[in-house]
Amino acid sequence: MSIKTFLKTQAIKAFLNKNKKKPFDENYAEFYTLSEDAPINYNNSYYFTGHSKDGQSIIIRLGERASGNNEIWFAYRDLLDNDFICAHQVLTNQTLIETACLQAGEKWKIQYSGGVLQGVRTPENLWNNLKGTRVIPAVFDGEFTASNKIFEFSKHINTKAVAKILAAQQLDMPKLISFFNNQQVFYEQAGRLQGVLNLGGKKTEIDMPAIRNRAYGIKDLSKIKKHIGFYILTENNQTISIHLINCQIGQVQIGYKSSDGKTVCLDRIISSDQIPIKDIIPISFEFLAKFLDGKKLVIKCQKETEFEFSYDDDGYIVLQSAAKFDINGAKARGIIHLGRNIALNG
Repeated sequence: MSIKTFLKTQAIKAFLNKNKKKPFDENYAEFYTLSEDAPINYNNSYYFTGHSKDGQSIIIRLGERASGNNEIWFAYRDLLDNDFICAHQVLTNQTLIETACLQAGEKWKIQYSGGVLQGVRTPENLWNNLKGTRVIPAVFDGEFTASNKIFEFSKHINTKAVAKILAAQQLDMPKLISFFNNQQVFYEQAGRLQGVLNLGGKKTEIDMPAIRNRAYGIKDLSKIKKHIGFYILTENNQTISIHLINCQIGQVQIGYKSSDGKTVCLDRIISSDQIPIKDIIPISFEFLAKFLDGKKLVIKCQKETEFEFSYDDDGYIVLQSAAKFDINGAKARGIIHLGRNIALNG
C-alpha cells in the first residue's frame, strides 16, 4: 500500500468511525413513523423475505413515502415453481400491507391483503384493461421472530475493511462525506417467518428461515448507479448478507455472516468482476468472499426465478431473484437483488 493510499484509508476510516459513534436507538428505530411534515424525499420501509429449503419463497415490502405514495411488493413462489406477484406496486394514500412491531428487535406482525397475478411482473396500466387477466385474491397473515441481533450498517460495519476498499478507488473526500451523511438509517436482522398464506381460497402454512431489513430517512436513488445484494439463508442456520453498491464515490462493499449469535463482517469480495451482473441476473455464477475471521467462502449462485418491482422513482428498476446457493458445499436459498438506475446506466 502506498503512503497516499494509506493516508486516504486512515482519513476515510476516521470519518466512518465518527459516524459510527452516533447513537442507534433500537426502540426508536423499530417504532419510527413518518411525520406529517416529513421532507418529500423521506422514506420509511419494511422488507421481509423467507425461503424454505424445499423451494418456497416469499417477498414482502412496504415503502412509505412522504409524498403519500406507498410502494407495495408482494411475491410468492410455491412448491411447484409457480410464481405470483402483486397486482399493485404503487398506491396513493392507501396500502395493502400492514406491519406492527410487537417487541422491538424481537417480533413483527406482517399482513398482506390484495390481488396477485400468476407471473413475475406486474403489467403497466393493468387496471385500465383487465380483459383476460385473472386477479387472484391473496391474504398473508404472519409473524417474524428474530434469531439474531439487529445489524445496523453505520454502527456495526468494520470501518477499516470499508475504508481499504474505498481508498483503492478514485474518489474525493467531499463526495464521500456527502454520500454517507445523506444515507438513511438501514439495518437487517435474521429470523423466522411463520404464518398462513391464503391464495385464491387455498391455505398454505409458511414456516421458513427469513431476513428483514428496515430503512428510514432520506431516500435518494439518483446517486446510485447499481446495487447488487445477496441474502443467503443456509440449512445450518447461517445467514450471509452482502451488498455491492456502485455509486458516485465508486463501489462500496459491505456485508457480514452470522450464525450461533456470532457476526463477522465482510473483508472484501475477491475479484468482484466474477459477479457478471449488468442489466440482468445470470442463471448461474459464482464468486469468492473473504471475511474478517480469515475464512473464504466460495458462493455459487443459481437463479430460480426473477420478480420485477419498482420504487416511486422514475427509472429505477429492481429485480429480486429467488435463488439456490452453495456455500463451500452447504446448501442454501435466498435472494439475489439487482437495483439499476436506467438514467445512469443508459
